[in-house]
Amino acid sequence: MNQTPIESRNGGGLRAVSESGPLPDLCHHAEYRIYVNGQYVVSVGNLGRNAQRAFEFYQRRRRGKSVEIRPLACKVPGCTWGQS
Repeated sequence: MNQTPIESRNGGGLRAVSESGPLPDLCHHAEYRIYVNGQYVVSVGNLGRNAQRAFEFYQRRRRGKSVEIRPLACKVPGCTWGQS
């Protein structure tokens, strides 16, 4: 399965990329995933507010480690979610 991350938000460590505002909601076919030190940990669904809470939780619990949240794009052909 080919997974295409559409953006990466990284917290902690020297590799911090972005801390700009709340995460947007994604299409129900897409998902946010959390990675700690580059290793996949958990999928946190498609709702931005839930993903943000989980991201902050892992940042607190994994102090000193790189915590990233990566949204994966919708793979459904013809999906027009959010394009109106």
